[in-house]
Amino acid sequence: MLNEQELIAYLENTLSPSERSRVEAELERDPQLRRQLVQQAQMEQALRTALGNATENERVKQSVLTVLRGERESTLKDRVLADTRFTASPFSILHLLSSIFRRPAWAFSLAAACVAMFLGVWFTLRPAQVAFAIELPTQVTLASGAATPKPGDTIRADSSSSTTVKFADGTILHLEPGTEISLQPAGTPPRAGGKQFKLIRGALAADVAKQPPGLPLLIETPHALVTVVGTEFDLSVATNQTALEVTHGLVKLTGNSDTNVVSVAAGEFAVASPVNPTQYGRLPRNPFFWPFSSASIWNRPLGGDAKFAPVPGKPFLADGPLIGAMRPRRPLLGGPRDPLRGIWVGGERLTDARLAAANLPNSGALDNVLLFQRARRHALELRQVTLRADGDLDAQSVVRTDLAGLGVSETGSAMNAFGLSQFGGLIYAHELQQGIPHALSCRVKRERLGGRKDFQTPSTVWPASGGDVANGEWLNVGTLLAIPPDADITAKFGTNGPAYELARAMQDYGIYVTGFGDAPFVLLRAEPSMLARDEDALLNQLVPLLQVVTNNSPAASSGGGTPRRAPAPELPGEVK
Repeated sequence: MLNEQELIAYLENTLSPSERSRVEAELERDPQLRRQLVQQAQMEQALRTALGNATENERVKQSVLTVLRGERESTLKDRVLADTRFTASPFSILHLLSSIFRRPAWAFSLAAACVAMFLGVWFTLRPAQVAFAIELPTQVTLASGAATPKPGDTIRADSSSSTTVKFADGTILHLEPGTEISLQPAGTPPRAGGKQFKLIRGALAADVAKQPPGLPLLIETPHALVTVVGTEFDLSVATNQTALEVTHGLVKLTGNSDTNVVSVAAGEFAVASPVNPTQYGRLPRNPFFWPFSSASIWNRPLGGDAKFAPVPGKPFLADGPLIGAMRPRRPLLGGPRDPLRGIWVGGERLTDARLAAANLPNSGALDNVLLFQRARRHALELRQVTLRADGDLDAQSVVRTDLAGLGVSETGSAMNAFGLSQFGGLIYAHELQQGIPHALSCRVKRERLGGRKDFQTPSTVWPASGGDVANGEWLNVGTLLAIPPDADITAKFGTNGPAYELARAMQDYGIYVTGFGDAPFVLLRAEPSMLARDEDALLNQLVPLLQVVTNNSPAASSGGGTPRRAPAPELPGEVK
Protein backbone atom coordinates (compact mmCIF):
# COMPACT_ATOMS: atom_id res chain seq x y z
CA MET A 1 0.00 0.00 0.00
CA LEU A 2 1.36 3.43 -0.96
CA ASN A 3 1.58 6.26 1.59
CA GLU A 4 1.15 10.01 1.16
CA GLN A 5 4.90 10.63 0.97
CA GLU A 6 5.25 8.25 -1.97
CA LEU A 7 2.40 9.93 -3.83
CA ILE A 8 3.95 13.33 -3.21
CA ALA A 9 7.33 12.09 -4.42
CA TYR A 10 5.63 10.69 -7.51
CA LEU A 11 4.07 14.08 -8.26
CA GLU A 12 7.40 15.81 -7.63
CA ASN A 13 9.11 13.35 -10.03
CA THR A 14 11.76 12.44 -7.47
CA LEU A 15 11.31 8.66 -7.67
CA SER A 16 13.68 6.34 -9.49
CA PRO A 17 12.36 4.62 -12.66
CA SER A 18 11.82 1.35 -10.80
CA GLU A 19 9.98 3.12 -7.96
CA ARG A 20 7.79 4.98 -10.47
CA SER A 21 6.93 1.67 -12.13
CA ARG A 22 5.92 0.21 -8.76
CA VAL A 23 3.74 3.23 -7.93
CA GLU A 24 2.06 3.10 -11.34
CA ALA A 25 1.35 -0.61 -10.93
CA GLU A 26 -0.29 0.08 -7.55
CA LEU A 27 -2.33 2.94 -9.06
CA GLU A 28 -3.60 0.64 -11.77
CA ARG A 29 -4.80 -1.90 -9.23
CA ASP A 30 -6.33 0.46 -6.63
CA PRO A 31 -9.04 3.04 -7.58
CA GLN A 32 -8.80 4.64 -4.12
CA LEU A 33 -5.12 5.42 -4.69
CA ARG A 34 -5.94 6.99 -8.04
CA ARG A 35 -8.48 9.27 -6.34
CA GLN A 36 -5.90 10.15 -3.73
CA LEU A 37 -3.36 11.03 -6.40
CA VAL A 38 -5.93 13.22 -8.15
CA GLN A 39 -6.48 15.05 -4.89
CA GLN A 40 -2.76 15.69 -4.45
CA ALA A 41 -2.47 16.85 -8.05
CA GLN A 42 -5.51 19.13 -7.65
CA MET A 43 -3.83 21.09 -4.87
CA GLU A 44 -0.59 21.55 -6.78
CA GLN A 45 -2.26 22.50 -10.06
CA ALA A 46 -4.72 24.85 -8.37
CA LEU A 47 -1.91 26.80 -6.79
CA ARG A 48 0.10 26.85 -10.01
CA THR A 49 -2.86 28.14 -11.99
CA ALA A 50 -3.95 30.75 -9.46
CA LEU A 51 -0.55 32.19 -8.64
CA GLY A 52 0.90 32.08 -12.13
CA ASN A 53 4.39 33.22 -11.15
CA ALA A 54 6.70 30.21 -11.08
CA THR A 55 8.65 31.43 -8.04
CA GLU A 56 5.53 32.09 -5.99
CA ASN A 57 4.02 28.79 -7.12
CA GLU A 58 7.05 26.79 -6.03
CA ARG A 59 7.22 28.61 -2.64
CA VAL A 60 3.55 27.95 -1.90
CA LYS A 61 3.84 24.36 -3.13
CA GLN A 62 6.77 23.64 -0.85
CA SER A 63 5.06 25.36 2.09
CA VAL A 64 1.92 23.31 1.69
CA LEU A 65 3.85 20.07 1.18
CA THR A 66 5.90 20.81 4.29
CA VAL A 67 2.71 21.11 6.31
CA LEU A 68 1.34 18.02 4.62
CA ARG A 69 4.33 16.01 5.78
CA GLY A 70 3.74 17.11 9.40
CA GLU A 71 1.17 16.28 12.02
CA ARG A 72 -1.65 18.18 10.35
CA GLU A 73 -1.33 16.33 7.00
CA SER A 74 -4.83 14.88 6.75
CA THR A 75 -6.57 17.89 8.33
CA LEU A 76 -4.96 20.44 6.04
CA LYS A 77 -5.51 18.30 2.94
CA ASP A 78 -9.19 17.89 3.74
CA ARG A 79 -9.65 21.62 4.32
CA VAL A 80 -7.87 22.52 1.03
CA LEU A 81 -10.04 20.08 -0.89
CA ALA A 82 -13.14 21.24 0.93
CA ASP A 83 -12.45 24.75 -0.24
CA THR A 84 -12.78 23.67 -3.86
CA ARG A 85 -16.47 23.27 -3.04
CA PHE A 86 -17.21 25.48 0.00
CA THR A 87 -15.45 28.80 -0.57
CA ALA A 88 -17.88 30.74 1.63
CA SER A 89 -16.43 29.39 4.87
CA PRO A 90 -14.64 32.25 6.69
CA PHE A 91 -12.15 29.80 8.13
CA SER A 92 -11.29 28.05 4.85
CA ILE A 93 -7.69 27.46 3.89
CA LEU A 94 -8.32 29.28 0.62
CA HIS A 95 -9.14 32.44 2.53
CA LEU A 96 -5.95 31.92 4.52
CA LEU A 97 -3.92 31.56 1.32
CA SER A 98 -5.76 34.55 -0.13
CA SER A 99 -4.81 36.74 2.79
CA ILE A 100 -1.20 35.62 2.68
CA PHE A 101 -0.65 36.09 -1.08
CA ARG A 102 -3.21 38.87 -1.63
CA ARG A 103 -5.15 36.92 -4.24
CA PRO A 104 -8.95 36.46 -4.06
CA ALA A 105 -10.14 33.16 -2.60
CA TRP A 106 -12.37 32.52 -5.60
CA ALA A 107 -9.22 32.31 -7.78
CA PHE A 108 -7.95 29.38 -5.77
CA SER A 109 -11.37 27.75 -5.78
CA LEU A 110 -11.92 28.18 -9.50
CA ALA A 111 -8.44 26.94 -10.36
CA ALA A 112 -8.78 23.88 -8.17
CA ALA A 113 -12.21 23.03 -9.55
CA CYS A 114 -11.01 23.33 -13.16
CA VAL A 115 -7.96 21.24 -12.48
CA ALA A 116 -10.05 18.62 -10.70
CA MET A 117 -12.33 18.35 -13.75
CA PHE A 118 -9.39 18.20 -16.15
CA LEU A 119 -7.52 15.55 -14.18
CA GLY A 120 -10.63 13.44 -13.82
CA VAL A 121 -11.12 13.35 -17.59
CA TRP A 122 -7.37 12.87 -18.18
CA PHE A 123 -7.15 9.88 -15.87
CA THR A 124 -10.17 8.34 -17.56
CA LEU A 125 -9.08 8.80 -21.16
CA ARG A 126 -5.27 8.70 -20.90
CA PRO A 127 -4.42 6.03 -18.27
CA ALA A 128 -1.55 4.62 -20.27
CA GLN A 129 0.49 7.75 -19.64
CA VAL A 130 0.52 7.17 -15.88
CA ALA A 131 -0.30 3.60 -15.02
CA PHE A 132 0.92 1.40 -17.87
CA ALA A 133 4.68 1.12 -17.58
CA ILE A 134 6.21 -1.90 -19.34
CA GLU A 135 9.43 -3.81 -18.84
CA LEU A 136 12.04 -2.58 -21.29
CA PRO A 137 14.88 -4.55 -22.87
CA THR A 138 18.24 -4.06 -21.19
CA GLN A 139 20.08 -3.97 -24.52
CA VAL A 140 19.39 -3.73 -28.22
CA THR A 141 22.22 -4.66 -30.60
CA LEU A 142 21.85 -3.03 -34.01
CA ALA A 143 24.19 -3.04 -36.98
CA SER A 144 25.26 0.44 -35.89
CA GLY A 145 26.04 -0.68 -32.33
CA ALA A 146 24.36 -1.27 -28.97
CA ALA A 147 21.57 0.95 -27.64
CA THR A 148 19.53 1.26 -24.44
CA PRO A 149 15.86 1.65 -25.38
CA LYS A 150 13.32 4.03 -23.84
CA PRO A 151 9.53 3.64 -23.51
CA GLY A 152 7.80 4.07 -26.84
CA ASP A 153 10.96 3.52 -28.89
CA THR A 154 10.72 1.82 -32.28
CA ILE A 155 13.44 -0.73 -33.01
CA ARG A 156 14.19 -1.36 -36.68
CA ALA A 157 16.55 -3.93 -38.18
CA ASP A 158 17.94 -2.66 -41.46
CA SER A 159 17.45 -4.53 -44.72
CA SER A 160 20.68 -6.55 -44.55
CA SER A 161 21.34 -6.99 -40.81
CA SER A 162 19.59 -8.74 -37.96
CA THR A 163 19.01 -7.20 -34.52
CA THR A 164 19.27 -8.74 -31.06
CA VAL A 165 16.97 -7.63 -28.22
CA LYS A 166 17.82 -8.80 -24.67
CA PHE A 167 15.87 -8.57 -21.41
CA ALA A 168 17.18 -8.79 -17.86
CA ASP A 169 15.77 -12.30 -17.26
CA GLY A 170 17.61 -13.77 -20.27
CA THR A 171 14.75 -13.54 -22.77
CA ILE A 172 16.17 -12.97 -26.26
CA LEU A 173 14.51 -11.81 -29.46
CA HIS A 174 16.21 -12.20 -32.84
CA LEU A 175 14.78 -9.72 -35.34
CA GLU A 176 15.24 -10.65 -38.97
CA PRO A 177 16.44 -7.98 -41.44
CA GLY A 178 13.68 -5.48 -42.18
CA THR A 179 11.77 -6.25 -38.96
CA GLU A 180 10.26 -3.44 -36.86
CA ILE A 181 8.90 -3.53 -33.30
CA SER A 182 7.53 -0.77 -31.06
CA LEU A 183 7.99 -0.75 -27.27
CA GLN A 184 4.38 0.06 -26.41
CA PRO A 185 1.71 -1.63 -24.30
CA ALA A 186 -0.03 -4.46 -26.16
CA GLY A 187 -3.67 -5.47 -26.20
CA THR A 188 -6.92 -3.72 -25.30
CA PRO A 189 -7.27 -2.65 -22.57
CA PRO A 190 -3.54 -2.16 -21.94
CA ARG A 191 -1.89 -3.99 -19.06
CA ALA A 192 0.56 -2.49 -16.60
CA GLY A 193 3.98 -4.10 -16.24
CA GLY A 194 5.73 -7.04 -17.83
CA LYS A 195 7.25 -7.46 -21.26
CA GLN A 196 5.10 -6.29 -24.14
CA PHE A 197 5.60 -4.76 -27.55
CA LYS A 198 4.08 -4.45 -31.01
CA LEU A 199 5.45 -6.36 -33.99
CA ILE A 200 4.74 -4.01 -36.87
CA ARG A 201 6.39 -5.89 -39.73
CA GLY A 202 8.93 -8.62 -40.43
CA ALA A 203 9.83 -11.80 -38.53
CA LEU A 204 11.45 -12.73 -35.24
CA ALA A 205 12.62 -15.79 -33.36
CA ALA A 206 12.19 -15.73 -29.58
CA ASP A 207 13.61 -17.71 -26.68
CA VAL A 208 11.54 -16.55 -23.71
CA ALA A 209 12.44 -17.26 -20.08
CA LYS A 210 9.60 -18.30 -17.76
CA GLN A 211 7.63 -15.14 -17.00
CA PRO A 212 6.24 -14.09 -13.57
CA PRO A 213 2.71 -15.23 -12.68
CA GLY A 214 0.14 -12.94 -14.21
CA LEU A 215 2.66 -11.15 -16.43
CA PRO A 216 3.13 -13.16 -19.64
CA LEU A 217 4.95 -11.62 -22.57
CA LEU A 218 2.43 -9.88 -24.85
CA ILE A 219 3.05 -9.25 -28.55
CA GLU A 220 0.51 -7.33 -30.58
CA THR A 221 0.56 -7.59 -34.37
CA PRO A 222 -1.76 -6.02 -36.94
CA HIS A 223 -3.80 -9.24 -36.93
CA ALA A 224 -3.47 -10.87 -33.51
CA LEU A 225 -2.39 -10.80 -29.86
CA VAL A 226 0.22 -13.37 -28.82
CA THR A 227 0.59 -14.40 -25.15
CA VAL A 228 3.75 -16.18 -24.00
CA VAL A 229 4.64 -17.55 -20.56
CA GLY A 230 8.00 -19.05 -21.56
CA THR A 231 8.92 -20.91 -24.72
CA GLU A 232 10.67 -20.82 -28.11
CA PHE A 233 8.76 -19.72 -31.17
CA ASP A 234 8.95 -17.93 -34.52
CA LEU A 235 6.56 -15.11 -35.41
CA SER A 236 6.17 -13.26 -38.70
CA VAL A 237 3.93 -10.51 -40.04
CA ALA A 238 3.03 -10.16 -43.72
CA THR A 239 0.57 -7.79 -45.38
CA ASN A 240 -2.49 -9.94 -44.73
CA GLN A 241 -1.52 -12.37 -42.00
CA THR A 242 0.40 -13.14 -38.83
CA ALA A 243 2.03 -16.60 -38.71
CA LEU A 244 3.21 -18.33 -35.51
CA GLU A 245 5.28 -21.52 -35.25
CA VAL A 246 6.20 -22.97 -31.86
CA THR A 247 9.41 -24.90 -31.24
CA HIS A 248 9.05 -25.61 -27.51
CA GLY A 249 6.38 -24.84 -24.92
CA LEU A 250 2.94 -23.34 -25.44
CA VAL A 251 1.90 -19.99 -26.96
CA LYS A 252 -1.60 -18.51 -27.08
CA LEU A 253 -2.85 -16.49 -30.05
CA THR A 254 -6.05 -14.49 -30.41
CA GLY A 255 -6.88 -13.25 -33.90
CA ASN A 256 -8.45 -9.83 -34.37
CA SER A 257 -11.14 -11.31 -36.62
CA ASP A 258 -12.45 -13.74 -33.97
CA THR A 259 -12.57 -14.14 -30.20
CA ASN A 260 -11.23 -17.69 -29.97
CA VAL A 261 -7.97 -18.15 -28.10
CA VAL A 262 -5.80 -20.72 -29.88
CA SER A 263 -3.24 -22.65 -27.84
CA VAL A 264 -0.28 -23.53 -30.07
CA ALA A 265 2.06 -26.26 -28.80
CA ALA A 266 5.47 -27.44 -29.96
CA GLY A 267 5.41 -28.52 -33.59
CA GLU A 268 2.20 -26.58 -34.27
CA PHE A 269 1.35 -23.38 -36.12
CA ALA A 270 -1.36 -20.71 -36.23
CA VAL A 271 -2.20 -18.12 -38.89
CA ALA A 272 -4.36 -15.05 -38.20
CA SER A 273 -5.72 -12.82 -40.96
CA PRO A 274 -7.93 -9.72 -41.01
CA VAL A 275 -11.08 -11.46 -42.27
CA ASN A 276 -10.82 -15.23 -41.78
CA PRO A 277 -11.00 -17.25 -38.55
CA THR A 278 -7.63 -18.22 -37.12
CA GLN A 279 -6.21 -21.38 -38.65
CA TYR A 280 -4.07 -23.70 -36.55
CA GLY A 281 -2.81 -27.26 -36.36
CA ARG A 282 0.26 -29.41 -36.72
CA LEU A 283 2.98 -28.19 -39.08
CA PRO A 284 2.62 -30.22 -42.29
CA ARG A 285 6.39 -30.83 -42.21
CA ASN A 286 9.50 -29.18 -40.90
CA PRO A 287 11.25 -27.41 -43.80
CA PHE A 288 14.59 -27.68 -41.97
CA PHE A 289 14.45 -31.47 -42.28
CA TRP A 290 12.12 -31.80 -45.27
CA PRO A 291 12.58 -28.72 -47.46
CA PHE A 292 11.17 -27.47 -50.75
CA SER A 293 7.73 -27.34 -52.27
CA SER A 294 5.58 -30.36 -53.00
CA ALA A 295 6.22 -29.65 -56.71
CA SER A 296 10.00 -29.86 -56.31
CA ILE A 297 11.91 -32.67 -58.01
CA TRP A 298 13.25 -33.50 -54.54
CA ASN A 299 9.74 -34.35 -53.31
CA ARG A 300 8.33 -35.95 -56.43
CA PRO A 301 7.83 -39.75 -56.33
CA LEU A 302 8.61 -41.89 -59.36
CA GLY A 303 5.67 -42.46 -61.68
CA GLY A 304 4.21 -45.66 -62.98
CA ASP A 305 5.30 -44.80 -66.55
CA ALA A 306 8.99 -44.47 -65.69
CA LYS A 307 11.31 -46.33 -68.11
CA PHE A 308 14.60 -47.89 -67.05
CA ALA A 309 17.93 -48.80 -68.63
CA PRO A 310 21.20 -50.18 -67.21
CA VAL A 311 23.81 -47.72 -65.95
CA PRO A 312 26.18 -47.00 -68.89
CA GLY A 313 29.84 -47.94 -68.62
CA LYS A 314 31.30 -50.33 -66.12
CA PRO A 315 29.43 -51.23 -62.92
CA PHE A 316 29.92 -49.02 -59.87
CA LEU A 317 31.62 -51.89 -58.04
CA ALA A 318 33.83 -52.93 -60.96
CA ASP A 319 37.00 -51.78 -59.18
CA GLY A 320 36.09 -53.26 -55.83
CA PRO A 321 33.66 -52.62 -53.00
CA LEU A 322 32.69 -49.05 -52.12
CA ILE A 323 34.60 -47.45 -49.25
CA GLY A 324 33.32 -44.29 -47.60
CA ALA A 325 30.09 -44.70 -49.53
CA MET A 326 28.15 -42.17 -47.43
CA ARG A 327 29.63 -38.68 -46.98
CA PRO A 328 28.49 -35.87 -44.67
CA ARG A 329 27.02 -32.54 -45.68
CA ARG A 330 25.61 -31.25 -42.42
CA PRO A 331 23.37 -28.16 -42.37
CA LEU A 332 23.79 -25.95 -39.30
CA LEU A 333 20.80 -24.45 -37.46
CA GLY A 334 21.25 -21.11 -35.72
CA GLY A 335 18.92 -19.97 -32.94
CA PRO A 336 18.28 -16.65 -31.14
CA ARG A 337 20.94 -17.31 -28.50
CA ASP A 338 23.75 -18.09 -30.94
CA PRO A 339 26.22 -15.29 -31.77
CA LEU A 340 25.35 -13.17 -34.77
CA ARG A 341 28.09 -13.24 -37.43
CA GLY A 342 28.49 -11.17 -40.54
CA ILE A 343 28.90 -12.91 -43.89
CA TRP A 344 31.36 -11.22 -46.23
CA VAL A 345 31.94 -11.73 -49.96
CA GLY A 346 34.65 -9.81 -51.81
CA GLY A 347 35.22 -7.42 -48.93
CA GLU A 348 31.51 -6.50 -48.63
CA ARG A 349 29.25 -7.52 -45.74
CA LEU A 350 26.25 -9.01 -47.55
CA THR A 351 24.16 -10.39 -44.69
CA ASP A 352 24.45 -12.11 -41.31
CA ALA A 353 23.58 -15.40 -39.65
CA ARG A 354 23.58 -16.94 -36.19
CA LEU A 355 26.15 -19.67 -35.71
CA ALA A 356 27.44 -21.32 -32.52
CA ALA A 357 31.19 -21.29 -31.90
CA ALA A 358 31.27 -25.10 -31.98
CA ASN A 359 30.05 -25.04 -35.59
CA LEU A 360 32.58 -22.55 -36.94
CA PRO A 361 34.96 -23.79 -39.65
CA ASN A 362 38.53 -24.41 -38.58
CA SER A 363 40.88 -21.48 -38.96
CA GLY A 364 42.43 -21.53 -42.42
CA ALA A 365 40.00 -24.19 -43.70
CA LEU A 366 38.06 -23.81 -46.93
CA ASP A 367 34.70 -25.40 -46.24
CA ASN A 368 31.29 -25.21 -47.83
CA VAL A 369 28.73 -24.30 -45.16
CA LEU A 370 24.93 -24.72 -45.18
CA LEU A 371 23.02 -22.52 -42.74
CA PHE A 372 19.45 -22.74 -41.49
CA GLN A 373 18.17 -19.86 -39.36
CA ARG A 374 15.20 -19.81 -36.98
CA ALA A 375 12.43 -17.45 -38.15
CA ARG A 376 13.68 -17.63 -41.73
CA ARG A 377 12.07 -19.60 -44.47
CA HIS A 378 15.22 -19.47 -46.52
CA ALA A 379 18.66 -20.96 -46.03
CA LEU A 380 22.16 -19.80 -46.92
CA GLU A 381 24.60 -21.89 -48.96
CA LEU A 382 28.18 -20.64 -48.59
CA ARG A 383 31.11 -21.71 -50.75
CA GLN A 384 34.74 -21.84 -49.62
CA VAL A 385 34.24 -20.28 -46.20
CA THR A 386 37.08 -19.04 -44.01
CA LEU A 387 36.87 -17.80 -40.43
CA ARG A 388 37.79 -14.16 -39.87
CA ALA A 389 39.65 -12.96 -36.79
CA ASP A 390 36.50 -11.17 -35.55
CA GLY A 391 34.36 -14.34 -35.78
CA ASP A 392 32.61 -13.34 -39.00
CA LEU A 393 32.71 -15.51 -42.13
CA ASP A 394 34.39 -14.81 -45.45
CA ALA A 395 32.86 -16.73 -48.36
CA GLN A 396 33.70 -17.01 -52.03
CA SER A 397 29.99 -16.89 -52.83
CA VAL A 398 26.60 -17.03 -51.10
CA VAL A 399 23.30 -18.43 -52.39
CA ARG A 400 19.97 -17.67 -50.69
CA THR A 401 17.72 -20.73 -50.98
CA ASP A 402 13.95 -20.58 -50.50
CA LEU A 403 12.95 -23.55 -48.34
CA ALA A 404 9.46 -23.44 -49.87
CA GLY A 405 10.90 -23.17 -53.38
CA LEU A 406 11.81 -25.74 -56.01
CA GLY A 407 15.37 -26.45 -54.84
CA VAL A 408 16.78 -25.96 -58.36
CA SER A 409 17.67 -22.97 -60.51
CA GLU A 410 17.77 -22.57 -64.28
CA THR A 411 21.40 -21.46 -64.23
CA GLY A 412 24.41 -22.58 -62.28
CA SER A 413 26.35 -20.45 -59.78
CA ALA A 414 29.72 -20.48 -58.09
CA MET A 415 28.15 -22.27 -55.13
CA ASN A 416 25.85 -24.63 -57.04
CA ALA A 417 27.56 -25.13 -60.36
CA PHE A 418 24.72 -27.22 -61.77
CA GLY A 419 21.75 -25.36 -60.30
CA LEU A 420 20.92 -28.04 -57.73
CA SER A 421 20.65 -26.93 -54.10
CA GLN A 422 23.00 -28.69 -51.73
CA PHE A 423 20.14 -29.07 -49.27
CA GLY A 424 18.38 -31.38 -51.72
CA GLY A 425 18.36 -35.12 -51.05
CA LEU A 426 20.17 -35.12 -47.69
CA ILE A 427 19.39 -38.10 -45.46
CA TYR A 428 18.70 -37.49 -41.76
CA ALA A 429 19.28 -40.11 -39.06
CA HIS A 430 15.61 -40.38 -38.03
CA GLU A 431 14.61 -41.08 -41.64
CA LEU A 432 16.49 -44.37 -41.66
CA GLN A 433 13.96 -45.66 -39.09
CA GLN A 434 10.85 -43.62 -39.86
CA GLY A 435 11.07 -43.50 -43.66
CA ILE A 436 12.70 -41.25 -46.27
CA PRO A 437 10.02 -39.11 -47.99
CA HIS A 438 12.16 -37.54 -50.73
CA ALA A 439 14.67 -38.19 -53.48
CA LEU A 440 18.35 -38.65 -52.61
CA SER A 441 21.59 -37.04 -53.79
CA CYS A 442 24.80 -38.74 -54.91
CA ARG A 443 28.19 -38.02 -56.47
CA VAL A 444 30.01 -40.26 -58.93
CA LYS A 445 33.57 -40.39 -60.25
CA ARG A 446 34.33 -37.84 -62.95
CA GLU A 447 35.30 -40.50 -65.48
CA ARG A 448 31.72 -41.83 -65.47
CA LEU A 449 30.33 -38.51 -66.73
CA GLY A 450 30.20 -37.14 -70.26
CA GLY A 451 31.26 -33.60 -71.18
CA ARG A 452 34.54 -31.74 -71.64
CA LYS A 453 36.99 -33.55 -69.46
CA ASP A 454 39.86 -31.17 -70.20
CA PHE A 455 37.94 -28.34 -68.51
CA GLN A 456 36.30 -30.59 -65.92
CA THR A 457 32.91 -29.54 -67.30
CA PRO A 458 30.55 -32.52 -67.18
CA SER A 459 27.49 -33.02 -69.31
CA THR A 460 24.13 -32.21 -67.73
CA VAL A 461 20.50 -33.21 -68.19
CA TRP A 462 17.34 -31.74 -66.71
CA PRO A 463 16.92 -30.72 -63.92
CA ALA A 464 20.64 -29.86 -63.77
CA SER A 465 22.02 -26.87 -65.67
CA GLY A 466 25.25 -25.00 -66.30
CA GLY A 467 27.27 -27.88 -67.77
CA ASP A 468 28.04 -29.35 -71.17
CA VAL A 469 25.40 -30.84 -73.48
CA ALA A 470 23.83 -34.15 -72.49
CA ASN A 471 25.60 -37.35 -73.48
CA GLY A 472 23.57 -40.55 -73.87
CA GLU A 473 26.61 -42.82 -73.67
CA TRP A 474 27.59 -41.68 -70.18
CA LEU A 475 26.00 -40.59 -66.96
CA ASN A 476 25.21 -36.88 -66.68
CA VAL A 477 24.86 -34.52 -63.77
CA GLY A 478 21.09 -34.52 -63.28
CA THR A 479 20.67 -38.21 -64.17
CA LEU A 480 17.98 -39.89 -62.08
CA LEU A 481 18.96 -43.35 -60.81
CA ALA A 482 16.45 -45.71 -59.20
CA ILE A 483 15.75 -49.32 -58.28
CA PRO A 484 13.20 -50.62 -60.83
CA PRO A 485 9.72 -51.44 -59.49
CA ASP A 486 10.01 -55.16 -60.28
CA ALA A 487 12.88 -55.59 -57.78
CA ASP A 488 11.59 -57.29 -54.60
CA ILE A 489 13.28 -55.17 -51.91
CA THR A 490 11.35 -56.76 -49.02
CA ALA A 491 12.69 -60.22 -49.88
CA LYS A 492 16.23 -58.87 -49.70
CA PHE A 493 16.00 -56.22 -46.96
CA GLY A 494 12.89 -57.03 -44.91
CA THR A 495 10.16 -54.51 -44.09
CA ASN A 496 11.86 -52.08 -41.71
CA GLY A 497 15.22 -50.72 -40.65
CA PRO A 498 17.90 -48.67 -42.47
CA ALA A 499 18.43 -51.14 -45.34
CA TYR A 500 14.71 -51.31 -46.14
CA GLU A 501 14.16 -47.54 -45.82
CA LEU A 502 17.07 -46.76 -48.14
CA ALA A 503 15.95 -49.35 -50.67
CA ARG A 504 12.37 -48.08 -50.55
CA ALA A 505 13.48 -44.47 -51.11
CA MET A 506 15.66 -45.55 -54.04
CA GLN A 507 12.69 -47.38 -55.56
CA ASP A 508 9.99 -44.81 -54.83
CA TYR A 509 11.94 -41.55 -55.36
CA GLY A 510 15.33 -42.36 -56.84
CA ILE A 511 18.73 -40.64 -56.57
CA TYR A 512 19.89 -37.58 -58.50
CA VAL A 513 23.52 -37.33 -59.63
CA THR A 514 24.39 -33.84 -58.34
CA GLY A 515 28.12 -33.70 -59.05
CA PHE A 516 31.36 -35.64 -59.14
CA GLY A 517 34.09 -36.61 -56.70
CA ASP A 518 36.93 -39.01 -56.03
CA ALA A 519 34.90 -42.20 -55.50
CA PRO A 520 32.81 -44.43 -57.83
CA PHE A 521 29.63 -43.65 -55.88
CA VAL A 522 28.92 -41.52 -52.77
CA LEU A 523 25.51 -40.98 -51.15
CA LEU A 524 25.12 -37.68 -49.26
CA ARG A 525 23.70 -37.52 -45.73
CA ALA A 526 23.12 -34.73 -43.23
CA GLU A 527 24.19 -36.68 -40.15
CA PRO A 528 25.53 -40.13 -39.33
CA SER A 529 23.38 -42.85 -37.82
CA MET A 530 25.56 -45.92 -38.40
CA LEU A 531 29.22 -46.84 -38.29
CA ALA A 532 31.07 -46.19 -41.54
CA ARG A 533 31.64 -49.91 -42.11
CA ASP A 534 27.90 -50.58 -41.76
CA GLU A 535 27.11 -47.79 -44.23
CA ASP A 536 29.55 -49.28 -46.72
CA ALA A 537 28.14 -52.79 -46.30
CA LEU A 538 24.63 -51.48 -46.93
CA LEU A 539 25.51 -49.42 -50.02
CA ASN A 540 27.48 -52.28 -51.55
CA GLN A 541 24.22 -54.25 -51.58
CA LEU A 542 21.99 -51.44 -52.85
CA VAL A 543 24.06 -49.69 -55.52
CA PRO A 544 24.23 -52.67 -57.94
CA LEU A 545 20.41 -52.58 -58.13
CA LEU A 546 20.31 -49.04 -59.54
CA GLN A 547 19.33 -48.22 -63.13
CA VAL A 548 18.83 -45.00 -65.10
CA VAL A 549 15.34 -43.48 -65.45
CA THR A 550 15.47 -42.60 -69.16
CA ASN A 551 12.29 -40.54 -69.51
CA ASN A 552 12.67 -38.05 -66.65
CA SER A 553 11.90 -34.63 -68.15
CA PRO A 554 10.00 -31.41 -67.44
CA ALA A 555 7.04 -32.82 -69.36
CA ALA A 556 7.11 -36.17 -67.53
CA SER A 557 8.86 -35.52 -64.21
CA SER A 558 10.04 -38.74 -62.53
CA GLY A 559 8.84 -40.67 -65.58
CA GLY A 560 5.19 -39.60 -65.42
CA GLY A 561 2.19 -41.74 -64.65
CA THR A 562 0.69 -42.59 -61.27
CA PRO A 563 3.10 -41.63 -58.45
CA ARG A 564 4.35 -44.42 -56.24
CA ARG A 565 3.67 -42.32 -53.14
CA ALA A 566 1.38 -39.49 -52.07
CA PRO A 567 2.68 -35.99 -52.73
CA ALA A 568 4.53 -34.13 -49.98
CA PRO A 569 2.34 -31.89 -47.78
CA GLU A 570 2.34 -28.32 -48.99
CA LEU A 571 4.29 -25.67 -47.12
CA PRO A 572 2.76 -22.21 -46.57
CA GLY A 573 3.64 -19.94 -49.48
CA GLU A 574 5.40 -22.64 -51.46
CA VAL A 575 6.43 -22.23 -55.09
CA LYS A 576 4.49 -24.29 -57.64
